Amino acid sequence: MSGELATKYLGIELVSPVIVGACPLTLEPETVRQFVGAGVGAVVLPSMMQEQIVHRLMKPHDPLGAIEKSGYQPQQDKYNGGTEAYLKTIATLKKTCPVPVIASLSGSSTGPWLAYAMEIESAGADALEINLQQAIFDTRETSNDVEARLCQLVHDVQARLSIPVAAKISQRYTNVSSMARQLHEAGAAGLVVFTHVPAWDVSTDRMHWMIHWELSPVGSLGGILEGVVRASSADQGLSIAASGGVSTAEDAIKAMIAGADVVMVTSAVYREGPDAIRNIVDGIERHLGRTHYPTLKQFRAACPKEHFDEERLLRLEHVDPLTRGDTYFDPTPTVSPQTGDAFGHRN
Repeated sequence: MSGELATKYLGIELVSPVIVGACPLTLEPETVRQFVGAGVGAVVLPSMMQEQIVHRLMKPHDPLGAIEKSGYQPQQDKYNGGTEAYLKTIATLKKTCPVPVIASLSGSSTGPWLAYAMEIESAGADALEINLQQAIFDTRETSNDVEARLCQLVHDVQARLSIPVAAKISQRYTNVSSMARQLHEAGAAGLVVFTHVPAWDVSTDRMHWMIHWELSPVGSLGGILEGVVRASSADQGLSIAASGGVSTAEDAIKAMIAGADVVMVTSAVYREGPDAIRNIVDGIERHLGRTHYPTLKQFRAACPKEHFDEERLLRLEHVDPLTRGDTYFDPTPTVSPQTGDAFGHRN
């Protein structure tokens, strides 16, 4: 790369629009070095949990009750290193890593724990991503209440910092464009669309619901693209990061055409290692060459700007493809041509 892939995210100049999203892989300097060598523009550290910081604050005064009252679990420290090691990791990466290091917090309510963001800034982080967990636990809390609570959280974090803050949101909003506007007014410089959500299941043996984490499926980009279009249509001057389902250069290009400034790649890195980054970066460069745009910034400037400000236009996007043809694309695997009886015995 010689500058043609340079872009800007959260007001920070990046050499590439590909970012390794929040995950434990970014804690290791050697792994990060390989990511940088593959062409990454920035890295995001795994989230420091609200529970860990609350536990840290309570432990000196109430060591016995701190775990129960904070919700802290020891495995959380294994995930991100713990509150003290996390700050040391930031400082170490800033000495060895030539690309921006973005720290991450995960929480659902404001409070004294947010002062930890200042320690993150002091450790040298270039920006902070706050993963907004809705954590709806009160049946009387309305959607307006939830949005106001999360916007207040962003406001309280941003007020403590001089580095930019990005809000990472879920898909579970009636109006993503409105939420983007509210978060920008609360002080967010950018929006990450969307946070990864766990898979829910029910154990028929235990007769209880369960939650587990899994990688983003290949081919799951559609919902992310919709979110990017809706978030960017707010025209708030927010930086937009597409996160979830980006695994190829084509995915990245689609996301940027939709309105994203950068793409965050995580699941693909777990599957393929640094080669996933290298393949995406190389693919973007080839696309620029084919479309005759000298730089990524010129390519993005030529992308259309969608603004859904009339009901008839948005309805047209829904009704037209539904009513245009007689057949519909079937994304399910092709059925085997082999035949069998009702019990599956092949003929």
